[in-house]
Amino acid sequence: MKKILVLFVILISCISLFAQTQSVNKPKLVVLITIDGLKSEHLSIMYDRLCSGGFKHILNHGTYVQNVEFNYVAKSSVSDVASICTATTPANNGIVGNKIFSDLSNNFVSIVDDKEYHGIYSSVGRSPKNLVATTFADNLKITSPQSKVFSIALTAEKAIVMGGHNANGVVWIDKEANISSTDYYRWMPSWATAFNEAGIVKNSLRSPWQPMYSLYTYTNKPFYELNGNFYVPAVVQKGGQDMVKNFIYTASANTIICELAQKAIVQEKLGQDNATDVLCLNFNVNTSFNNTAELNTAEKEDLYLSLDDDIKDLLQLINEKIKISNTLVVIAGTQTEPFSQKTLRDNRLPVGKFDGKRAVALLNSYLMAKYGQARWVLNYADGNLFLNNAEIEKKNIDREKMGREIVNFISNIKGVTFSATYDDIRRANGDIKDPEVRLKNSLFRGRSGDIIVVLNAGWTDTDTNGNESYIASTSLQYTPLFFYGVNIENDNIDLRYAITDIAPTICKILQIPYPNASMGNAIKLKTKK
Repeated sequence: MKKILVLFVILISCISLFAQTQSVNKPKLVVLITIDGLKSEHLSIMYDRLCSGGFKHILNHGTYVQNVEFNYVAKSSVSDVASICTATTPANNGIVGNKIFSDLSNNFVSIVDDKEYHGIYSSVGRSPKNLVATTFADNLKITSPQSKVFSIALTAEKAIVMGGHNANGVVWIDKEANISSTDYYRWMPSWATAFNEAGIVKNSLRSPWQPMYSLYTYTNKPFYELNGNFYVPAVVQKGGQDMVKNFIYTASANTIICELAQKAIVQEKLGQDNATDVLCLNFNVNTSFNNTAELNTAEKEDLYLSLDDDIKDLLQLINEKIKISNTLVVIAGTQTEPFSQKTLRDNRLPVGKFDGKRAVALLNSYLMAKYGQARWVLNYADGNLFLNNAEIEKKNIDREKMGREIVNFISNIKGVTFSATYDDIRRANGDIKDPEVRLKNSLFRGRSGDIIVVLNAGWTDTDTNGNESYIASTSLQYTPLFFYGVNIENDNIDLRYAITDIAPTICKILQIPYPNASMGNAIKLKTKK
């Protein structure tokens, strides 16, 4: 009798757990959309100009989570995309930014570069080897090998991070003006190859950016305008790399991502069998000349209006092929500085530029006077100083003492709020509102610098090659988050959540384990009766 009672209790517990996980219907397709620069205030300002089937439809029929904070400091949006997919911060997933320092070349390389593999329609081999945690898509493939995962993005870094380790296909707009992939994923989808054979990227690259509507209908003036078209400046160099760099900030680039997504849905028959499939997409509403959250140019308005139209087309196709009731759509943004230096300067606010090359030169002169001739500081980028650890070890120098001396020196340079050694920041504790705690969540040994530099608000950060960081400050930032589809109720959630809570929410809906480095919790969503 006792055994029967125990079995009965276990059965009731299992039924209860199953009922909880079934509160949101298990979808046939998950579409994760990350949008660089997406801001809730932009959607509010442009609401009346949005079409009925795009953002407005999701706002009116999905769940809007208002306060989703970034619990770390990121210098590039690829870290945000990684944290969305892995449910953890760069300290645990390893994606500290677009690039990492290479001791071999004494320079910076893409965080997805990998010479063990070869590019497909690209001269560069890449892989997710530096992504050291599983994504929600990885976990789906492990628990359901029949599931298909595809990732399509504006850059290799975001495509690979979203696709994870076991995707069926991962493609992006490459610097060589192709839709590209890597043989790490073994093959290139035929629908992506067809885009290259048709020369779609190359043709779009040289076509003018035409506004969706007459220029007089836009609230703001264009930053560039040529014969009624938006003009994106580009210096045509070998391979057209500068052109591509600017092109991914145009409405045409977003449209190409959307068209590829539609091809993937149709040709891969996504969401049309019993195994849940995943489609990850990356878009952009920033411009090449302003990566901030300011909505102050006609170009940025047009990016929203055009992307709105693209999302409408994507949702229509999904409803036709799979049904929205069988699909989970998740939309989130990435971190963006609130104001440009020009705006701050025009409003008489303090601004400045931290010159990484000059800082390295000053530091090396200072350290050579104390420790002898050697290049003690190798490089600087994104608030990270990289020391010559091999030389420090070779000469048996007290590394902690040198670190303290560097911190004292660099902290006296104009524009520096504070500086600390990697090890000191790793010991930080407290609330996530503390910048040092968020910095701790951003650091990964071997990829972050030996000395971390934090600048005053309003200052920008340039590396030794003159490249400027997209994110300069350590301010606490937020993104809008939307869940739409299946049986999710229209709802506004104003509770405080973290970016690392997105993947657990998806995993709970899919009834699969959370990513293996997850630090997040599932968001409770209301469902239709």
